[in-house]
Amino acid sequence: MSPPASPNAAAPILSVKALSAGYGKLPVLHGLSLDIAPGAMVAIIGPNGAGKSTFAKALMKGVDIFGGEVHFKGARIDGLETQAIAARGVGYVPQTGNVFVNLTVRENLELSCNLLTRGSPARAVEGVFERFPRLRERAGQKGGYLSGGERQMLAIGSALIAEPDLVILDEPTSGLSPSLIKEVSAGIRAISASGRTVIWIVEENPREVLALAHWACVLDGGTLRMSCPAREILEAPNFRELFLGV
Repeated sequence: MSPPASPNAAAPILSVKALSAGYGKLPVLHGLSLDIAPGAMVAIIGPNGAGKSTFAKALMKGVDIFGGEVHFKGARIDGLETQAIAARGVGYVPQTGNVFVNLTVRENLELSCNLLTRGSPARAVEGVFERFPRLRERAGQKGGYLSGGERQMLAIGSALIAEPDLVILDEPTSGLSPSLIKEVSAGIRAISASGRTVIWIVEENPREVLALAHWACVLDGGTLRMSCPAREILEAPNFRELFLGV
């Protein structure tokens, strides 16, 4: 998979400028700025407490924004509510609480069709089943009875229903078995290969994710410490320091 243009290209799909965000009066992100190119798979790595998940939530207006701007496809979105950001073409999969546990797999997907602006809902659901065949087998099973990996597949599939241009995944393989990590990662790789931009927040298995990603951003203390091709970080002699902050 050949990498797209650098995230510093002239026309980024996502541009974050001096973003400060956090919870209540407590800032977690401190003036973070970065650009992401269309079609890139970008891994966001860093030690625990670096602000990775807060960054993902800030893009969706899920935390308090204290300053800065977020532009998506040339339009400013940091003043919009979460639903409006999603309607602009941003899909978001939080780490937890990402499926309706009392609805079946099919019902979860059908509910997500409310964001569909074109095409057939039935075809959209079928497209998710084609991408994640395991979900077809579980179509009538309630979300609360799915394994962790199956829930992640359902959450990702639900986010894809509306055909977003950008998909933000917050630790999608955290806590999964090796076989399910492989299956979920294959699905994410296919999403990237389809031309969508992917932001992958990484908490576990950083080497495996970096091997798939085009670009990597290292956060530490709520600031951007490094932004470069993923392979450069993967091959860095101080990889452990970059990821763990030790």
